[in-house]
Amino acid sequence: MATTITPLQPGTEAAAQATAFAIFGSDIPPIDPEDYSGSWRTTLPVIAEEWVGEGRFERHAARTATAINDLLATQQRHGVGSPQALADGDTLQPLIDRCRHFGITTADLRRHGAQLPES
Repeated sequence: MATTITPLQPGTEAAAQATAFAIFGSDIPPIDPEDYSGSWRTTLPVIAEEWVGEGRFERHAARTATAINDLLATQQRHGVGSPQALADGDTLQPLIDRCRHFGITTADLRRHGAQLPES
């Protein structure tokens, strides 16, 4: 599975820290002091490596695949524009956004069981 980090634009340390929390949310793993140089910009790749090492990318892909299947089932049961389907879609969006940050592909989601139509 491809993993990528969205490149940071030139800016402040505060912007880099905000980006770390936007990408990883509360899932930022503990960082060893020797891996942290005092800069969030240089620490983001370390965080990504921790995610890979801990299997968090795989778990996120599996969680997203389950949410996709739940949405499709809700759409079949209640209709595409139903309040239930819209609520499931709102729940799914942050998971999809995080997949984009991590480089998790449609093929990865299918491998984890997502019932996506072939394109």
